[in-house]
Amino acid sequence: MDRLKDKVIIVTGAAQGIGLGIAKACSNEGAGVVLVDINPKVKDVAETINGIALVLDITETGTAEIAIKSAHRHFGRLTGLVNNAGRVDEADILETSDELWLQTMALNLEAPFRWSKAAIKTMLETGGGSIVNISTIEATRVRPRHFPYVISKAGLSCFTRAVAVDYGRRGIRCNTISPGSVDTEMYATYTALYPGLREHLIGLNYADRLGTTEEIGAAAVYLLSDETLFLNGHELIIDGARTVAT
Repeated sequence: MDRLKDKVIIVTGAAQGIGLGIAKACSNEGAGVVLVDINPKVKDVAETINGIALVLDITETGTAEIAIKSAHRHFGRLTGLVNNAGRVDEADILETSDELWLQTMALNLEAPFRWSKAAIKTMLETGGGSIVNISTIEATRVRPRHFPYVISKAGLSCFTRAVAVDYGRRGIRCNTISPGSVDTEMYATYTALYPGLREHLIGLNYADRLGTTEEIGAAAVYLLSDETLFLNGHELIIDGARTVAT
């Protein structure tokens, strides 16, 4: 398959889960992929898909530039960025400490800002590119006691639209993928803490199952490919029809 032939994609949070699913899908479609994660496990998974692994804390200043230089060194250019890395914590506003607020915003919103800013600069030099932000249906359908998470993701969704409007005429596309409940290692660990939660969340959608990382990966490939050159500032919701129901 070669839907991403000659494309070079950076994926953050790529050691597992949705990020790894996206990285695999991009590689399978012919892209050169740079997998970035703070988890050293990213080295092992990168080898399985012939990608380049970087163990980095994406909230640290200068790490985006390191990843972009790596993309250019190994593949000659950068055409796509997937801002996937993020964190979610259970807390309402009174339970959200200043530290938790700052840490959540640093990873979920400020890092995509810095990484996209750096990526756009280099993409403009080579004719444009595509940015995909991984948000969540909770950015608009708020889940109780997820205060800093849902706010950061709502900001990320608006971030998408702002970049699309500001840079669309210069060849930059920026779109959002907002998944519902997806079957990942982290999701399985979380739902195991609450008996019946997994079944409850499955029952909220109309596919009668969880989404898969492969399905999110396929959506990312679509947005990163030349098939979507006129698609910009869009939010692609992948939730088994959960949010369209009454």
